[in-house]
Amino acid sequence: MKRILALLVLTIGLLLPLAAAAASVPEAADAMASAMDAQMARKLGQDAPPAKGISIMVTTPVDLGDLEGANPLSRQMAEEMARWFVQSGYRVQEIRKGRTILFQPETGELLLTRKAELLGTQNVSSVAILAGTYTITPKSVRFNMRLIHTPTNEVLAMGTATVPVSEELRPLLVDASRNRTIQPSVGTSLR
Repeated sequence: MKRILALLVLTIGLLLPLAAAAASVPEAADAMASAMDAQMARKLGQDAPPAKGISIMVTTPVDLGDLEGANPLSRQMAEEMARWFVQSGYRVQEIRKGRTILFQPETGELLLTRKAELLGTQNVSSVAILAGTYTITPKSVRFNMRLIHTPTNEVLAMGTATVPVSEELRPLLVDASRNRTIQPSVGTSLR
């Protein structure tokens, strides 16, 4: 009986951190980035993470069913993962930096842009690129992220996480740039 109780306590102790890892976007990003960092350290023959000396570019995860579609939630995931990699000592290159600061009275002072003609440079190099996909179901969003070796296209590390769809996150599933709601790839509707 004591062994069964100990096994139950151990199992619950192992499952609680896993459940917590997917409770929010920042926690899911941290879990994925940490897993990828450990894989990178092993590949580079380093004793322990963080992997040192790696420069990466961060891109937005795309809808697995439409590799040209993204939503605010996926853009937030990219931001959170970039934060984790910067804080862990990676050299993260900002590919959205504009040539100049734009002053817009209604918006403020802007440096980041997605307009190619306003970018400071269109030729940025790094060892790896963070890229990924997401899939929406009625209850969750599943992210699959990878670090791709720039010269060879080899996947150096991969991480996955599931974020529950809450009322707070539901508006982030709308792709305003396409003026449509991203539909789940499993053929169900969001409620």
